[in-house]
Amino acid sequence: MSIGTIHIFSKPASYYNSLQIEQLLANNDVVLLTADACYDHATYRQLPAKGYMLSHCALARGIATDYGYTLIDDNEWVTLIDNAEKSITW
Repeated sequence: MSIGTIHIFSKPASYYNSLQIEQLLANNDVVLLTADACYDHATYRQLPAKGYMLSHCALARGIATDYGYTLIDDNEWVTLIDNAEKSITW
């Protein structure tokens, strides 16, 4: 899979409302949820991009694994970043 940009979010989606992030995503971009962004997974799922979530962040917050996200560990996160053209931490 060719990845353009990995958009990494660590805060609830409401924190980024003024940015209109959905308009900044390209077809081959992906979204990675970390930290408290995991709580707002349903809102982020509406973005037109493949979704990933750090497994230890989901586990620490009691988030179930059946929400359409691919759960990844830290090693897989590094691989994901390595395979992308760039990453943006919001």
